[in-house]
Amino acid sequence: MTPRPTVGEIVAVTTIDSDPLLLACHLYDDHITGVLLADLPTESLRRLQASDPDTATRRQLAQTLGRTDDLMSFTVPHIDYTLVERHSSRPHPFAGGDN
Repeated sequence: MTPRPTVGEIVAVTTIDSDPLLLACHLYDDHITGVLLADLPTESLRRLQASDPDTATRRQLAQTLGRTDDLMSFTVPHIDYTLVERHSSRPHPFAGGDN
């Protein structure tokens, strides 16, 4: 079973071939909702990168982004993602290029 993320953690959606990265914004018993990193404006990505490993700042940023109407929110069942930051072979998840 995949460990569940906390608000502000990054997950990869495993049911899509490109494994897009999603910022967890809301947690529920059977799913999470969040926004795709690819959809975030440059300033939000910069703040997210700068906040590592400051989980309080990340949580606040994720909650703010989760409330905005400017970004589409995605719902992902717990079985359809994997945590990127805890168990990742990616040395720099925010380095750009392929997600």
